[in-house]
Order: sequence, then structure tokens, then C-alpha cells
Amino acid sequence: MIPGNLENRIREATEPAYFKWVLIPRARCNHRKRIRCIRERGSATIAFIVSSMPMWRFQGLCDLLRNDPRFRVVIALYPFPTFSQAQKDASMEELRGYFTQKEIPFLDLSAESQPGMVLREKAHPDLLFYPQPYNHLFGNDLDNQHFRDSLVCYIPYAMLTAKERWAYRTLLNDTAWRLFYPSEARKREAMEVLYNGGKNIRITGEVMSDAFLAPVGKSVWKPQETEKKKVIWAPHFSISETGMLHRDSFLWLNGFMWELARKYEDTIQFAFKPHPRLLTELYRHADWGPDKADAYYRQWAEGANTQLETGPYIDLFKESDAMIHDCGSFSVEYHFTRKPVMFTTQDIQASIGNQNELGRDGILAHYQGGTEAEIIAFLEETVLGGIDPKQAEREAYYNKYLRPPGEHSVAENIYNEILAGIGFRDL
Repeated sequence: MIPGNLENRIREATEPAYFKWVLIPRARCNHRKRIRCIRERGSATIAFIVSSMPMWRFQGLCDLLRNDPRFRVVIALYPFPTFSQAQKDASMEELRGYFTQKEIPFLDLSAESQPGMVLREKAHPDLLFYPQPYNHLFGNDLDNQHFRDSLVCYIPYAMLTAKERWAYRTLLNDTAWRLFYPSEARKREAMEVLYNGGKNIRITGEVMSDAFLAPVGKSVWKPQETEKKKVIWAPHFSISETGMLHRDSFLWLNGFMWELARKYEDTIQFAFKPHPRLLTELYRHADWGPDKADAYYRQWAEGANTQLETGPYIDLFKESDAMIHDCGSFSVEYHFTRKPVMFTTQDIQASIGNQNELGRDGILAHYQGGTEAEIIAFLEETVLGGIDPKQAEREAYYNKYLRPPGEHSVAENIYNEILAGIGFRDL
């Protein structure tokens, strides 16, 4: 038996050559074959694997593709295996309702023991979009290594703020046909890690910027008898005492935030927007469990000036007045609104220590909340009082990192890159 540290050294020594001389050339060869087939046929089937409603940010791209007669779009529903069974059921029900309301046909793979085989037999995808890039994402034949004959694509599901190699060092990132990235900064980070040198990356902009620029439809906030400020509380799921993404704000804030909701019942309404995985982690936590976690979520859903939000959040953000949170991607995404935002942490240096430039500057453009007094001051002075000394800093951050490039929408940029890549000319 090979000792663990020796095995790691052997893998580190052999992995680059295996990727550069075997996996990547094989993937590119398969890509060329698939593109030839598409060109000869004059049409292509594009499948999107959808696992969570909050991560479905591609409606604009989907609409463009569905309006092009050369493309057949397939929506394949399959839940993340890390979700509890209750979360899987709720996620699938929400997705079925959404696509049914949109009148978009979907392929429900949630009950299939071999979802990949069913997807191949019923859809034969030429292009296949994954919701996340991680190795063994689904742990079965739906994983990307089982779709070598498809042009695998990936649009980041969140704004990457960590500067960890694991974020890029995946089989999908190195062998996908296209990675549609938001910025040159993100591409530079990837190029330092990817064995393919980032040659499959195309800069198209952050996809969610399209949604932030779109008008708000029906309000997602609970109606109130009098006008109130709207504040989101969005805790992260990483509540363990240790770990790379350790953020324990929920553990010391859960009771206090509920007290604030009661204290400001006449002036502020609160939306509890937990990370989708937080409920799963609370179910497992020694001090929580399913009964306590469900009761806590339920009280937020039923409060007169509170609500529980587990689905899409962009309209929630756009209509809000401020947010309090400790989520990495939200530390960037909320800046699309240019509104006041507080990052809760009792150790700011630890919070920004593993962040890249985008994440670090995003957090520093927040108000910092490490104590209950600081959170109260944020609500009293900034949310209710309108005193906002960080406004100019947020505007500068938006202009530097988030303002959409070019004249087209991000969805159009991705659509045009697909057309160019497979050799279709625009109609």
C-alpha cells in the first residue's frame, strides 16, 4: 500500500502530463467531431441540467436559443445529491412549476437511477450546460466525464470570490468546449491553474447583469399596511467551527436577527434568504436538527413583517433597500444594486484572507458587522437614517468590476459565441 503523502506526490507529478497529453487532446478531438456533425445536420440540441431554482440564471439565453429554429432546447431536471430528500423534493417541485408556467417542456430525471443514460437516449445533446463545474457533481452517469461526445459548456453559477485552486482544478474546466466567463480578471486567475491554458474561455460578461437591468415584474415582497424599508438577511451555509469556507455568522445571529425583526416591526420588513444548503447543514448540526430548523424557517415565513425566500433572488435584491449577509458571491452580486450592504463577520481579516481581488474589494465596500451594536447602527443610521458614507465606494466598485461590457446583453454575447464556435452564421 502506497502511503498517502507519497500517493499525492505521484499524482501531482503525473496529473499535468495526463491532462495535457491525454484528456485535453481527446476532448478537443471529440469537440471537432461533434461540430462537424452539427454543421452537416444544420441543427443542434442544447441541454441544460437544472438542479436548483436559485442557480437558474440562463432564461435570457434559453429564450434566444428557443427562438432560433436551428436549436432544440432541452431542460433536464435533476437535484443536487448533497441536498436532503426534503430539499430535493422541494427543489424539483419549484423547478417543475417554473418551467410549466413558462411553457417550456422539461425532462424530469429526478427519479431515474441512470439519469445520464435517459438524457442521452431521449435528448442526444450536442451541447450540454452543467450547473456547477465540480468533479463528481452528481456522482453517477450524469457527470460530465460520461458526455465526452457532447460539447460541454459552463457558465459560472456564482461570482467566484475565493482565490483557491480547487475552484478551477476540475475535469470539466479543463476539458469543456466553452467556459463563458464574466471578466478578464476571472480568466487570468483560471489561466494560472488550468492545464489547457484557458483556451476554452470566452469573456461574455456576468450573466446576471442582464436580469438586474431588466424591469421588476410583480413584487416579491410581502404586502404591508404601511411603507417600510426592506432588508434582506442572507446567511451562508458554512456554519461548522472549522473549514475553508468557515463563516459562522448564522450561529451567533439567528436569535438576534429575529429579535430585530420584532423590534423594527413598524419600520422594516425582513426577508430571510438563507443559502440553499443551510437547511441541510442545520439538519445535521448537533444543536439544531430537522424539527428546530423547520420551526425557525417557518417563523420567518409566517411573521407579519418577515418572509422566507428560498428561490430566485434578483427581484428581491432590486426591490430591497439593504442587505445583511456573509455569503461570498453575494458580496459581489448585491453591488449590482449599488445599495447599502453589511458583511457580518467577527474576523474581517479571516474573511478576506482567501479572497481574490474581486471578492476582497467587494467585501471592503461593505459596512462591517462584527457585533450586535454595529448591526443596529447600520439599521438605524444607514437604512432608516439615510447616512451612507460608503455610497461612492460602491459606485466605484460597480464601475470597475460589474458594469456590463459592449453593446449587447450577456445572453446575446454567449449566444453569438455559440454560433461562432459551431460555425453557424446569425440569421
